[in-house]
Amino acid sequence: MSSLSATTSSTFDSTKYIDIGANLLDTKFLGEYNGSTKHPSDIDTVLSRSLAGYPKSDGSLNYNAVCERIIITSGTFEECKASIEFCKEINAKTGLQSTSTTAGFHPTRSAEYIDSIDLLNFIKDNIEYLTAFGELGLDYDRLQFADKEAQHLSLNKQLNVIKQLKEEFGIRKPLFIHNRNCGDDLYDILKTFKESNSGDLSGVVHSFDDSIELATKYLNLGLYIGLNGCSFRTEDNLSVIKEIPLERILLETDSPWCDLRQTHAGFKYVQTKFESVKEKKWKEGCYVKNRMEPSLIGQVAECLAGVKGEEVEVVRRVCGENTMNLFFS
Repeated sequence: MSSLSATTSSTFDSTKYIDIGANLLDTKFLGEYNGSTKHPSDIDTVLSRSLAGYPKSDGSLNYNAVCERIIITSGTFEECKASIEFCKEINAKTGLQSTSTTAGFHPTRSAEYIDSIDLLNFIKDNIEYLTAFGELGLDYDRLQFADKEAQHLSLNKQLNVIKQLKEEFGIRKPLFIHNRNCGDDLYDILKTFKESNSGDLSGVVHSFDDSIELATKYLNLGLYIGLNGCSFRTEDNLSVIKEIPLERILLETDSPWCDLRQTHAGFKYVQTKFESVKEKKWKEGCYVKNRMEPSLIGQVAECLAGVKGEEVEVVRRVCGENTMNLFFS
Protein backbone atom coordinates (compact mmCIF):
# COMPACT_ATOMS: atom_id res chain seq x y z
CA MET A 1 0.00 0.00 0.00
CA SER A 2 1.28 3.48 -0.85
CA SER A 3 2.54 5.67 1.95
CA LEU A 4 -0.03 8.18 0.74
CA SER A 5 -2.59 6.39 2.88
CA ALA A 6 -1.14 8.63 5.58
CA THR A 7 -3.25 11.47 4.18
CA THR A 8 -6.18 10.08 6.12
CA SER A 9 -4.35 10.84 9.37
CA SER A 10 -2.54 13.85 10.80
CA THR A 11 0.78 12.93 9.17
CA PHE A 12 2.03 13.84 5.73
CA ASP A 13 4.72 12.93 3.22
CA SER A 14 7.37 15.66 3.49
CA THR A 15 8.51 14.94 -0.07
CA LYS A 16 5.15 16.29 -1.28
CA TYR A 17 3.45 19.68 -1.15
CA ILE A 18 0.06 20.73 0.17
CA ASP A 19 -1.62 23.41 -1.94
CA ILE A 20 -3.88 25.33 0.43
CA GLY A 21 -5.77 27.17 -2.30
CA ALA A 22 -6.68 26.19 -5.86
CA ASN A 23 -9.71 27.25 -7.91
CA LEU A 24 -9.95 23.97 -9.80
CA LEU A 25 -13.55 24.55 -10.89
CA ASP A 26 -12.49 27.58 -12.91
CA THR A 27 -13.50 27.30 -16.56
CA LYS A 28 -9.89 27.70 -17.73
CA PHE A 29 -9.39 24.06 -16.79
CA LEU A 30 -12.28 23.26 -19.14
CA GLY A 31 -10.52 25.17 -21.94
CA GLU A 32 -12.74 28.27 -21.66
CA TYR A 33 -11.16 31.73 -21.43
CA ASN A 34 -13.31 34.85 -21.09
CA GLY A 35 -16.31 32.97 -22.44
CA SER A 36 -14.48 31.55 -25.46
CA THR A 37 -13.46 27.90 -25.86
CA LYS A 38 -9.78 27.62 -26.79
CA HIS A 39 -9.05 23.93 -26.19
CA PRO A 40 -10.61 20.72 -24.80
CA SER A 41 -10.95 20.26 -21.05
CA ASP A 42 -7.65 19.15 -19.56
CA ILE A 43 -8.59 18.99 -15.88
CA ASP A 44 -7.69 15.29 -15.73
CA THR A 45 -4.21 16.05 -17.07
CA VAL A 46 -3.83 18.88 -14.57
CA LEU A 47 -4.88 16.61 -11.71
CA SER A 48 -2.74 13.65 -12.78
CA ARG A 49 0.45 15.73 -12.74
CA SER A 50 -0.57 17.64 -9.61
CA LEU A 51 -2.12 15.16 -7.20
CA ALA A 52 -0.40 12.00 -6.01
CA GLY A 53 -2.51 8.90 -6.59
CA TYR A 54 -4.67 10.42 -9.35
CA PRO A 55 -4.99 8.24 -12.48
CA LYS A 56 -2.91 9.07 -15.55
CA SER A 57 -4.34 8.82 -19.06
CA ASP A 58 -3.31 5.16 -19.24
CA GLY A 59 -5.21 4.40 -16.03
CA SER A 60 -2.15 3.92 -13.83
CA LEU A 61 -1.94 5.92 -10.60
CA ASN A 62 0.63 8.70 -10.57
CA TYR A 63 2.24 8.60 -7.14
CA ASN A 64 5.05 10.87 -8.38
CA ALA A 65 2.83 13.95 -8.65
CA VAL A 66 3.97 16.85 -6.46
CA CYS A 67 0.96 17.44 -4.17
CA GLU A 68 -0.33 15.18 -1.44
CA ARG A 69 -3.37 17.34 -0.74
CA ILE A 70 -5.17 20.20 -2.46
CA ILE A 71 -7.72 22.49 -0.83
CA ILE A 72 -10.23 23.69 -3.42
CA THR A 73 -11.44 27.19 -2.66
CA SER A 74 -15.10 28.20 -2.94
CA GLY A 75 -16.44 31.74 -3.08
CA THR A 76 -20.21 31.20 -3.18
CA PHE A 77 -22.80 28.73 -1.95
CA GLU A 78 -23.20 27.21 -5.42
CA GLU A 79 -19.43 26.92 -5.86
CA CYS A 80 -19.16 25.11 -2.55
CA LYS A 81 -21.82 22.58 -3.52
CA ALA A 82 -20.04 21.95 -6.82
CA SER A 83 -16.66 21.70 -5.07
CA ILE A 84 -17.95 19.06 -2.67
CA GLU A 85 -19.13 16.89 -5.56
CA PHE A 86 -15.80 17.48 -7.32
CA CYS A 87 -13.89 16.42 -4.20
CA LYS A 88 -15.99 13.27 -3.89
CA GLU A 89 -15.08 12.31 -7.47
CA ILE A 90 -11.37 13.00 -7.02
CA ASN A 91 -11.10 11.20 -3.69
CA ALA A 92 -12.91 8.19 -5.12
CA LYS A 93 -10.27 8.00 -7.86
CA THR A 94 -7.28 8.35 -5.52
CA GLY A 95 -8.79 6.26 -2.73
CA LEU A 96 -7.50 8.94 -0.35
CA GLN A 97 -8.70 12.10 1.34
CA SER A 98 -6.73 14.04 -1.27
CA THR A 99 -9.01 17.05 -1.66
CA SER A 100 -11.39 19.10 0.43
CA THR A 101 -12.97 22.50 0.06
CA THR A 102 -13.95 25.71 1.83
CA ALA A 103 -17.39 27.15 2.54
CA GLY A 104 -18.02 30.87 2.41
CA PHE A 105 -18.52 33.98 0.33
CA HIS A 106 -15.70 35.82 -1.41
CA PRO A 107 -15.98 39.57 -0.72
CA THR A 108 -16.60 40.31 -4.40
CA ARG A 109 -19.54 37.87 -4.28
CA SER A 110 -21.11 39.44 -1.22
CA ALA A 111 -24.33 40.18 -3.09
CA GLU A 112 -24.86 36.42 -3.46
CA TYR A 113 -24.95 35.82 0.29
CA ILE A 114 -27.74 33.45 1.26
CA ASP A 115 -29.83 33.21 4.41
CA SER A 116 -27.55 32.55 7.39
CA ILE A 117 -29.67 29.64 8.60
CA ASP A 118 -29.31 27.95 5.21
CA LEU A 119 -25.54 28.48 5.30
CA LEU A 120 -25.29 27.13 8.84
CA ASN A 121 -27.31 24.02 8.03
CA PHE A 122 -25.35 23.39 4.84
CA ILE A 123 -22.02 23.57 6.66
CA LYS A 124 -23.32 21.37 9.46
CA ASP A 125 -24.55 18.73 7.00
CA ASN A 126 -21.37 18.72 4.88
CA ILE A 127 -18.67 19.32 7.47
CA GLU A 128 -16.73 16.15 6.54
CA TYR A 129 -15.83 17.70 3.17
CA LEU A 130 -14.93 21.14 4.51
CA THR A 131 -11.46 22.20 5.60
CA ALA A 132 -12.06 25.90 6.26
CA PHE A 133 -14.58 28.71 6.37
CA GLY A 134 -14.08 31.03 3.43
CA GLU A 135 -12.96 32.46 1.18
CA LEU A 136 -14.10 35.44 3.22
CA GLY A 137 -12.71 38.90 3.87
CA LEU A 138 -12.54 42.34 2.24
CA ASP A 139 -11.44 43.49 -1.22
CA TYR A 140 -11.32 47.23 -1.85
CA ASP A 141 -9.64 46.84 -5.25
CA ARG A 142 -12.84 45.51 -6.82
CA LEU A 143 -15.62 47.54 -5.31
CA GLN A 144 -17.44 47.45 -8.66
CA PHE A 145 -18.58 43.94 -7.73
CA ALA A 146 -19.60 44.71 -4.13
CA ASP A 147 -19.27 48.00 -2.27
CA LYS A 148 -17.75 48.30 1.19
CA GLU A 149 -21.09 48.18 2.96
CA ALA A 150 -22.10 44.94 1.22
CA GLN A 151 -18.71 43.36 1.92
CA HIS A 152 -18.79 44.27 5.61
CA LEU A 153 -22.35 42.97 5.95
CA SER A 154 -21.52 39.64 4.31
CA LEU A 155 -18.33 39.21 6.33
CA ASN A 156 -19.98 39.93 9.67
CA LYS A 157 -22.88 37.60 8.90
CA GLN A 158 -20.43 34.82 8.07
CA LEU A 159 -18.48 35.41 11.28
CA ASN A 160 -21.73 35.20 13.23
CA VAL A 161 -22.52 31.85 11.59
CA ILE A 162 -19.01 30.61 12.43
CA LYS A 163 -19.46 31.63 16.05
CA GLN A 164 -22.88 29.96 16.20
CA LEU A 165 -21.52 26.72 14.72
CA LYS A 166 -18.93 26.58 17.48
CA GLU A 167 -21.22 27.52 20.35
CA GLU A 168 -24.23 25.38 19.42
CA PHE A 169 -22.71 22.42 17.56
CA GLY A 170 -19.05 22.32 18.57
CA ILE A 171 -17.99 22.83 14.94
CA ARG A 172 -14.74 24.72 14.55
CA LYS A 173 -12.70 25.27 11.39
CA PRO A 174 -9.95 27.75 10.45
CA LEU A 175 -10.69 30.78 8.28
CA PHE A 176 -9.47 31.15 4.71
CA ILE A 177 -9.09 34.92 4.53
CA HIS A 178 -9.04 37.33 1.57
CA ASN A 179 -7.25 40.63 2.26
CA ARG A 180 -6.91 43.13 -0.57
CA ASN A 181 -6.08 46.82 -0.17
CA CYS A 182 -8.41 47.27 2.80
CA GLY A 183 -5.98 48.87 5.25
CA ASP A 184 -6.66 47.84 8.83
CA ASP A 185 -10.40 47.35 8.29
CA LEU A 186 -10.24 43.57 8.00
CA TYR A 187 -7.73 43.27 10.82
CA ASP A 188 -10.00 45.33 13.10
CA ILE A 189 -13.01 43.15 12.30
CA LEU A 190 -11.08 39.93 12.94
CA LYS A 191 -9.60 41.30 16.15
CA THR A 192 -13.08 42.18 17.41
CA PHE A 193 -14.35 38.74 16.37
CA LYS A 194 -11.54 37.02 18.27
CA GLU A 195 -12.30 39.03 21.41
CA SER A 196 -16.01 38.15 21.18
CA ASN A 197 -15.23 34.49 20.47
CA SER A 198 -13.39 33.73 23.71
CA GLY A 199 -10.05 34.47 22.06
CA ASP A 200 -10.62 31.74 19.49
CA LEU A 201 -9.35 32.59 15.99
CA SER A 202 -7.34 30.48 13.57
CA GLY A 203 -6.77 30.72 9.85
CA VAL A 204 -4.62 31.97 7.02
CA VAL A 205 -4.49 35.30 5.22
CA HIS A 206 -4.05 33.95 1.73
CA SER A 207 -2.26 35.46 -1.29
CA PHE A 208 -0.56 37.99 0.96
CA ASP A 209 1.16 40.94 -0.73
CA ASP A 210 0.77 43.72 1.83
CA SER A 211 3.11 45.44 4.31
CA ILE A 212 5.18 43.89 7.08
CA GLU A 213 3.24 46.04 9.55
CA LEU A 214 -0.04 44.43 8.52
CA ALA A 215 1.52 40.98 8.35
CA THR A 216 2.77 41.42 11.92
CA LYS A 217 -0.71 42.38 13.09
CA TYR A 218 -2.18 39.25 11.54
CA LEU A 219 0.59 37.10 12.98
CA ASN A 220 -0.10 38.57 16.42
CA LEU A 221 -3.73 37.49 16.02
CA GLY A 222 -2.44 33.95 15.64
CA LEU A 223 -3.00 33.73 11.88
CA TYR A 224 -0.77 32.22 9.21
CA ILE A 225 0.30 33.93 5.99
CA GLY A 226 -0.36 32.26 2.62
CA LEU A 227 2.03 32.92 -0.27
CA ASN A 228 1.63 32.33 -4.00
CA GLY A 229 3.15 33.75 -7.18
CA CYS A 230 1.48 37.14 -6.68
CA SER A 231 3.27 37.47 -3.33
CA PHE A 232 6.65 37.72 -5.09
CA ARG A 233 5.95 40.51 -7.62
CA THR A 234 8.15 43.29 -6.25
CA GLU A 235 11.35 43.75 -4.29
CA ASP A 236 9.20 45.27 -1.53
CA ASN A 237 7.21 42.01 -1.45
CA LEU A 238 10.43 40.05 -1.06
CA SER A 239 11.55 42.29 1.80
CA VAL A 240 8.27 41.64 3.61
CA ILE A 241 8.45 37.88 3.08
CA LYS A 242 11.99 37.80 4.40
CA GLU A 243 10.68 39.10 7.75
CA ILE A 244 7.80 36.62 8.11
CA PRO A 245 8.85 33.53 10.10
CA LEU A 246 8.91 30.39 7.97
CA GLU A 247 6.99 28.62 10.74
CA ARG A 248 4.00 30.89 9.99
CA ILE A 249 3.90 30.52 6.19
CA LEU A 250 1.70 28.27 4.04
CA LEU A 251 2.12 27.58 0.31
CA GLU A 252 -0.59 27.96 -2.32
CA THR A 253 -1.01 28.41 -6.07
CA ASP A 254 -4.43 30.13 -6.27
CA SER A 255 -4.72 28.27 -9.58
CA PRO A 256 -5.42 29.25 -12.33
CA TRP A 257 -4.34 32.69 -11.16
CA CYS A 258 -1.13 34.02 -9.62
CA ASP A 259 1.43 32.33 -11.85
CA LEU A 260 5.06 33.38 -11.46
CA ARG A 261 6.17 35.57 -14.36
CA GLN A 262 9.55 36.74 -15.58
CA THR A 263 8.63 40.30 -14.57
CA HIS A 264 8.26 39.23 -10.92
CA ALA A 265 11.11 40.09 -8.59
CA GLY A 266 11.02 36.56 -7.20
CA PHE A 267 11.30 34.86 -10.60
CA LYS A 268 15.09 34.86 -10.34
CA TYR A 269 14.74 32.11 -7.74
CA VAL A 270 12.64 29.81 -9.93
CA GLN A 271 14.64 26.72 -10.88
CA THR A 272 11.95 24.37 -12.18
CA LYS A 273 10.50 25.42 -15.53
CA PHE A 274 8.26 23.69 -18.06
CA GLU A 275 7.34 24.18 -21.69
CA SER A 276 4.15 26.20 -22.01
CA VAL A 277 2.01 27.43 -24.90
CA LYS A 278 -0.74 30.01 -25.26
CA GLU A 279 -4.22 28.63 -24.81
CA LYS A 280 -5.08 28.92 -28.52
CA LYS A 281 -2.02 26.78 -29.37
CA TRP A 282 -2.80 24.19 -26.70
CA LYS A 283 -1.52 20.66 -27.16
CA GLU A 284 -2.05 17.57 -25.04
CA GLY A 285 0.19 17.39 -21.98
CA CYS A 286 1.58 20.92 -22.32
CA TYR A 287 1.27 23.65 -19.71
CA VAL A 288 -0.81 26.70 -20.65
CA LYS A 289 1.09 29.98 -20.54
CA ASN A 290 0.06 32.19 -17.59
CA ARG A 291 -2.33 29.53 -16.24
CA MET A 292 -1.20 28.42 -12.79
CA GLU A 293 -1.89 24.89 -11.57
CA PRO A 294 -1.05 22.93 -8.41
CA SER A 295 1.81 21.00 -10.04
CA LEU A 296 3.72 24.31 -10.22
CA ILE A 297 3.63 24.91 -6.47
CA GLY A 298 7.31 23.99 -6.34
CA GLN A 299 8.06 27.30 -8.06
CA VAL A 300 6.47 29.14 -5.14
CA ALA A 301 8.58 27.09 -2.73
CA GLU A 302 11.71 27.88 -4.76
CA CYS A 303 10.98 31.60 -4.52
CA LEU A 304 10.41 31.37 -0.79
CA ALA A 305 13.58 29.32 -0.34
CA GLY A 306 15.55 31.90 -2.31
CA VAL A 307 14.25 34.80 -0.25
CA LYS A 308 14.89 32.95 3.01
CA GLY A 309 18.25 31.49 2.02
CA GLU A 310 16.92 28.01 2.81
CA GLU A 311 16.87 24.70 0.96
CA VAL A 312 13.66 23.98 -0.94
CA GLU A 313 13.30 20.72 1.00
CA VAL A 314 13.26 22.65 4.27
CA VAL A 315 10.63 25.06 2.97
CA ARG A 316 8.44 22.21 1.74
CA ARG A 317 8.67 20.32 5.03
CA VAL A 318 8.13 23.29 7.35
CA CYS A 319 5.27 24.76 5.32
CA GLY A 320 3.72 21.29 5.10
CA GLU A 321 3.91 20.91 8.86
CA ASN A 322 2.36 24.36 9.27
CA THR A 323 -0.49 23.38 6.97
CA MET A 324 -1.13 20.12 8.79
CA ASN A 325 -1.16 21.95 12.13
CA LEU A 326 -3.71 24.49 10.92
CA PHE A 327 -6.06 22.43 8.77
CA PHE A 328 -5.58 18.73 9.46
CA SER A 329 -4.49 18.21 13.07
